[in-house]
Amino acid sequence: MNSTDNNSLASVNNFVLIVVLVALAVFLVRAFLGYRNFKYSIFRQLYNDYLIDYFYHLNVFRDVSRSGKLKKELGVHRIVYSNMANKEGRIVTQFVNIIHSKGITSIAYLNPYGKLTGKDNGSWVIHRVEEGEEKKYKIDNPVQHLREYEQRIRSLTERSVDKYVAVEDGSDITGVVSSIPCIPYSKVTEILKNSDCGYGLNDAEIDEIYEKLGGKIDKK
Repeated sequence: MNSTDNNSLASVNNFVLIVVLVALAVFLVRAFLGYRNFKYSIFRQLYNDYLIDYFYHLNVFRDVSRSGKLKKELGVHRIVYSNMANKEGRIVTQFVNIIHSKGITSIAYLNPYGKLTGKDNGSWVIHRVEEGEEKKYKIDNPVQHLREYEQRIRSLTERSVDKYVAVEDGSDITGVVSSIPCIPYSKVTEILKNSDCGYGLNDAEIDEIYEKLGGKIDKK
Protein backbone atom coordinates (compact mmCIF):
# COMPACT_ATOMS: atom_id res chain seq x y z
CA MET A 1 0.00 0.00 0.00
CA ASN A 2 1.48 3.32 -1.05
CA SER A 3 1.37 6.63 0.79
CA THR A 4 -1.63 7.85 -1.22
CA ASP A 5 -3.65 4.84 -0.15
CA ASN A 6 -2.59 5.38 3.47
CA ASN A 7 -3.68 9.02 3.33
CA SER A 8 -7.06 8.06 1.83
CA LEU A 9 -7.64 5.45 4.53
CA ALA A 10 -6.69 7.91 7.23
CA SER A 11 -9.11 10.48 5.79
CA VAL A 12 -11.94 7.94 5.77
CA ASN A 13 -11.18 6.91 9.36
CA ASN A 14 -11.10 10.55 10.46
CA PHE A 15 -14.40 11.23 8.72
CA VAL A 16 -16.05 8.21 10.37
CA LEU A 17 -14.67 9.30 13.76
CA ILE A 18 -16.07 12.81 13.29
CA VAL A 19 -19.49 11.44 12.33
CA VAL A 20 -19.53 9.18 15.38
CA LEU A 21 -18.47 12.01 17.70
CA VAL A 22 -21.09 14.37 16.28
CA ALA A 23 -23.81 11.72 16.63
CA LEU A 24 -22.73 11.04 20.20
CA ALA A 25 -22.73 14.77 21.01
CA VAL A 26 -26.24 15.17 19.59
CA PHE A 27 -27.42 12.13 21.58
CA LEU A 28 -25.97 13.53 24.82
CA VAL A 29 -27.41 17.01 24.26
CA ARG A 30 -30.85 15.56 23.58
CA ALA A 31 -30.52 13.40 26.68
CA PHE A 32 -29.59 16.43 28.80
CA LEU A 33 -32.43 18.59 27.50
CA GLY A 34 -34.95 15.77 27.85
CA TYR A 35 -33.98 15.09 31.45
CA ARG A 36 -35.22 18.50 32.56
CA ASN A 37 -38.72 17.58 31.37
CA PHE A 38 -38.50 14.03 32.75
CA LYS A 39 -37.38 15.13 36.20
CA TYR A 40 -40.60 16.99 37.01
CA SER A 41 -43.03 14.86 35.03
CA ILE A 42 -45.15 11.80 35.68
CA PHE A 43 -42.64 9.74 33.67
CA ARG A 44 -40.32 9.32 36.65
CA GLN A 45 -43.11 7.38 38.39
CA LEU A 46 -43.55 5.06 35.41
CA TYR A 47 -39.96 4.23 34.49
CA ASN A 48 -37.00 2.93 36.49
CA ASP A 49 -34.65 5.63 35.29
CA TYR A 50 -34.32 8.31 32.66
CA LEU A 51 -31.34 7.25 30.56
CA ILE A 52 -32.00 3.55 29.90
CA ASP A 53 -35.61 2.72 30.76
CA TYR A 54 -37.01 5.87 29.10
CA PHE A 55 -34.64 7.86 26.89
CA TYR A 56 -32.77 4.94 25.30
CA HIS A 57 -35.96 3.04 24.51
CA LEU A 58 -37.62 6.19 23.17
CA ASN A 59 -34.77 7.19 20.85
CA VAL A 60 -33.41 3.80 19.81
CA PHE A 61 -36.45 1.52 19.79
CA ARG A 62 -39.09 4.28 19.46
CA ASP A 63 -41.09 2.43 22.08
CA VAL A 64 -41.77 3.38 25.70
CA SER A 65 -44.94 1.31 25.99
CA ARG A 66 -43.30 -0.97 28.55
CA SER A 67 -41.11 -0.12 31.49
CA GLY A 68 -38.82 -2.07 33.77
CA LYS A 69 -40.43 -0.45 36.79
CA LEU A 70 -44.01 -1.38 35.91
CA LYS A 71 -42.97 -4.85 34.81
CA LYS A 72 -41.76 -5.43 38.36
CA GLU A 73 -44.88 -3.91 39.95
CA LEU A 74 -47.60 -5.05 37.53
CA GLY A 75 -46.17 -7.78 35.34
CA VAL A 76 -47.19 -7.65 31.67
CA HIS A 77 -48.47 -4.20 30.73
CA ARG A 78 -48.61 -1.53 28.04
CA ILE A 79 -48.42 2.26 28.32
CA VAL A 80 -50.06 4.54 25.76
CA TYR A 81 -50.13 8.35 25.80
CA SER A 82 -52.79 10.63 24.37
CA ASN A 83 -53.75 14.32 24.27
CA MET A 84 -56.96 16.33 24.08
CA ALA A 85 -56.90 19.61 22.16
CA ASN A 86 -59.35 22.51 22.07
CA LYS A 87 -60.89 24.04 18.92
CA GLU A 88 -57.75 26.13 18.36
CA GLY A 89 -55.58 23.01 18.40
CA ARG A 90 -53.98 23.81 21.75
CA ILE A 91 -53.37 20.76 23.96
CA VAL A 92 -55.47 21.18 27.11
CA THR A 93 -55.15 17.77 28.76
CA GLN A 94 -52.61 14.96 28.58
CA PHE A 95 -53.41 11.35 29.40
CA VAL A 96 -51.40 8.26 30.15
CA ASN A 97 -53.14 4.90 30.00
CA ILE A 98 -51.69 1.82 31.65
CA ILE A 99 -53.19 -1.45 30.45
CA HIS A 100 -52.40 -4.32 32.80
CA SER A 101 -53.71 -7.65 34.05
CA LYS A 102 -56.34 -6.00 36.29
CA GLY A 103 -57.73 -3.58 33.74
CA ILE A 104 -57.18 -0.11 32.29
CA THR A 105 -56.01 2.83 34.39
CA SER A 106 -56.31 6.26 32.76
CA ILE A 107 -54.58 9.27 34.31
CA ALA A 108 -54.96 12.91 33.31
CA TYR A 109 -51.71 14.55 34.33
CA LEU A 110 -50.66 18.19 34.66
CA ASN A 111 -47.87 20.26 36.20
CA PRO A 112 -49.44 23.27 37.92
CA TYR A 113 -47.10 25.33 40.04
CA GLY A 114 -48.91 26.71 43.09
CA LYS A 115 -52.25 25.89 44.70
CA LEU A 116 -54.89 24.16 42.61
CA THR A 117 -58.62 24.53 43.21
CA GLY A 118 -61.48 22.94 41.33
CA LYS A 119 -64.56 20.74 41.30
CA ASP A 120 -66.23 18.31 38.92
CA ASN A 121 -67.67 21.20 36.88
CA GLY A 122 -66.33 24.56 35.80
CA SER A 123 -62.78 25.70 35.28
CA TRP A 124 -59.98 24.83 37.67
CA VAL A 125 -57.78 27.64 38.99
CA ILE A 126 -54.06 27.80 39.71
CA HIS A 127 -53.21 30.25 42.50
CA ARG A 128 -49.64 31.59 42.58
CA VAL A 129 -47.85 34.30 44.47
CA GLU A 130 -45.71 36.28 42.06
CA GLU A 131 -43.67 39.26 43.26
CA GLY A 132 -45.72 39.38 46.45
CA GLU A 133 -49.06 39.40 44.63
CA GLU A 134 -51.47 36.49 44.22
CA LYS A 135 -52.21 35.58 40.63
CA LYS A 136 -55.00 33.31 39.39
CA TYR A 137 -54.88 31.31 36.17
CA LYS A 138 -57.87 29.38 34.87
CA ILE A 139 -57.27 26.01 33.24
CA ASP A 140 -59.54 23.49 31.57
CA ASN A 141 -61.23 21.04 33.91
CA PRO A 142 -59.26 17.76 33.71
CA VAL A 143 -62.12 15.82 35.32
CA GLN A 144 -64.51 16.73 32.50
CA HIS A 145 -61.91 15.88 29.89
CA LEU A 146 -61.11 12.60 31.61
CA ARG A 147 -64.78 11.62 31.58
CA GLU A 148 -64.98 12.43 27.87
CA TYR A 149 -61.84 10.42 27.23
CA GLU A 150 -63.21 7.54 29.28
CA GLN A 151 -66.20 7.34 26.93
CA ARG A 152 -63.83 7.06 23.99
CA ILE A 153 -61.96 4.21 25.68
CA ARG A 154 -65.22 2.44 26.51
CA SER A 155 -66.45 2.75 22.93
CA LEU A 156 -63.22 1.23 21.62
CA THR A 157 -62.70 -1.49 24.21
CA GLU A 158 -66.07 -2.09 25.93
CA ARG A 159 -64.15 -2.03 29.22
CA SER A 160 -64.52 0.06 32.38
CA VAL A 161 -61.69 2.41 33.32
CA ASP A 162 -60.00 3.27 36.62
CA LYS A 163 -59.53 7.07 36.55
CA TYR A 164 -57.26 9.60 38.30
CA VAL A 165 -55.99 13.14 37.97
CA ALA A 166 -52.31 13.41 38.88
CA VAL A 167 -50.26 16.54 39.52
CA GLU A 168 -46.64 17.37 40.32
CA ASP A 169 -45.76 16.79 43.97
CA GLY A 170 -44.97 20.43 44.67
CA SER A 171 -48.55 21.47 43.93
CA ASP A 172 -51.09 22.11 46.67
CA ILE A 173 -54.23 20.06 45.87
CA THR A 174 -56.11 20.59 49.14
CA GLY A 175 -58.52 22.89 47.29
CA VAL A 176 -59.57 20.20 44.80
CA VAL A 177 -62.94 18.56 45.51
CA SER A 178 -63.60 15.98 42.83
CA SER A 179 -65.39 12.65 42.39
CA ILE A 180 -62.29 11.48 40.53
CA PRO A 181 -59.30 11.27 42.91
CA CYS A 182 -56.63 13.93 42.47
CA ILE A 183 -53.25 12.59 43.58
CA PRO A 184 -49.58 13.69 43.57
CA TYR A 185 -47.26 12.00 41.10
CA SER A 186 -45.53 10.14 43.93
CA LYS A 187 -48.73 8.11 44.53
CA VAL A 188 -49.03 6.88 40.94
CA THR A 189 -47.10 3.63 41.39
CA GLU A 190 -49.10 2.83 44.53
CA ILE A 191 -52.50 3.35 42.89
CA LEU A 192 -51.42 1.24 39.92
CA LYS A 193 -50.41 -1.63 42.20
CA ASN A 194 -53.78 -1.44 43.96
CA SER A 195 -55.86 -0.78 40.86
CA ASP A 196 -58.61 -3.31 40.15
CA CYS A 197 -61.27 -2.65 37.52
CA GLY A 198 -63.20 -5.81 38.35
CA TYR A 199 -62.02 -7.80 35.35
CA GLY A 200 -58.82 -9.42 34.20
CA LEU A 201 -56.83 -9.13 30.98
CA ASN A 202 -54.49 -11.72 29.54
CA ASP A 203 -51.35 -10.84 27.57
CA ALA A 204 -53.09 -10.94 24.18
CA GLU A 205 -55.96 -8.73 25.41
CA ILE A 206 -53.48 -6.20 26.82
CA ASP A 207 -51.82 -5.88 23.40
CA GLU A 208 -55.19 -5.75 21.64
CA ILE A 209 -56.43 -2.87 23.79
CA TYR A 210 -53.08 -1.13 23.44
CA GLU A 211 -53.49 -1.14 19.66
CA LYS A 212 -57.10 0.04 19.87
CA LEU A 213 -55.93 3.05 21.90
CA GLY A 214 -53.37 3.98 19.25
CA GLY A 215 -50.33 1.95 20.20
CA LYS A 216 -48.25 0.24 17.52
CA ILE A 217 -46.71 -3.21 17.88
CA ASP A 218 -43.86 -4.38 15.69
CA LYS A 219 -45.06 -7.80 14.51
CA LYS A 220 -41.96 -8.70 12.52
